[in-house]
Amino acid sequence: MLFYVVIHNIMKLTITSLTLSLLTTATTLIAAPRAEKLTDGLKRPTDMAAPKGSSDFLYILEQPGRVRLYDRQKGELIEKPLLDITKKVRSKSNEQGLLGIAFSPNFDNDNRFYLNYIDLQGNTVISRFTMNSRDDIKEEKLLGFKQDFGNHNGGWLGFGPDGMLYIGTGDGGAANDPKARAQDLDYLLGKLLRIDVSGKTGYKIPNGNYNEKMNAIGKPEILSIGLRNPWRCAWDSNTFYIADVGQNAHEEVNAVDIDDLAGANFGWRLREANHPTPKKDIAGDRPKNNIDPVHEYNRKDGLSITGGYVYRGKIQELQGQYFFSDYAKSNIWSFIYKNGKATEHKNWNDTLQAKGKTIPSISSFALDPQGEMYMLSHHWGSIFKIVE
Repeated sequence: MLFYVVIHNIMKLTITSLTLSLLTTATTLIAAPRAEKLTDGLKRPTDMAAPKGSSDFLYILEQPGRVRLYDRQKGELIEKPLLDITKKVRSKSNEQGLLGIAFSPNFDNDNRFYLNYIDLQGNTVISRFTMNSRDDIKEEKLLGFKQDFGNHNGGWLGFGPDGMLYIGTGDGGAANDPKARAQDLDYLLGKLLRIDVSGKTGYKIPNGNYNEKMNAIGKPEILSIGLRNPWRCAWDSNTFYIADVGQNAHEEVNAVDIDDLAGANFGWRLREANHPTPKKDIAGDRPKNNIDPVHEYNRKDGLSITGGYVYRGKIQELQGQYFFSDYAKSNIWSFIYKNGKATEHKNWNDTLQAKGKTIPSISSFALDPQGEMYMLSHHWGSIFKIVE
């Protein structure tokens, strides 16, 4: 009898342990990050942002030239656009249109935000908008420059930890930078620009840009050179990430400390990622002050990189991971940048899905002021939030 009781109790303990194990596994599976649809019905969304510290609205760009509002408290997209500049914007080419948005670090006081768009002549415009109310928004054009072709317009802009406005520009288009703009200091194409927009009007050139750092003569707005088409950049504290779209062979991610940006050369058109550009008559060695990417991938994995952000929200599993994707092949990845290297690479294709497949054609990632991350599906016209 005693033997039976002992065996019975052991079996109960075993079954209980197994049940707890299964429950723990189930809990782990339930808690895994996934994609949850925030909203849809958008016309080719290209970017999304919100003022620092806010929790009321997310500001969404539609490529034809509209700024839409998503009401976070009501959980709905507001039908009437906050701003409609479609009559000023050209979006005939797939890479033209309303492309980037950034909010002033002092938005609560100055009500300013900044847009990067392509005008009716096909040229880049950087404008400051002052929002006195939803029905009273004034534009001041700050900077404009000619685009050689319809593609490679860049489009990202954002404020750095130094309070300056940074702008990523493409090389002007076509293939293999035929006019060699990215290395030419007389043009703003293929560059990272930095300007001071803290004044009441216009902008100033901050100390320490490319000319001063390298004792050079060129456009004073230039901070770094040698970019092909930076499609989404991001700050994480003092580290700056640039996802640069490649020509035919390699896509790349660069991670650079703020102190190393002035005078930096990202290599294009001499280099494509870590390699001499495949077109032999323009290929070259690493130029002076060259920055090599921390990560690259080839055509097997994708054809057009979309840079993202470092996750700083509530999901502990994702802390410190830099997310990015490939627009053409709908791959989603992340890595952790540590000690100058990209480590702990992960593929999220089986996790971040909707309609039974990986989120397609991600045109941009976005962070809300609380550090939570979103993905904008260009073709679907939808926005997805990464949730637990």
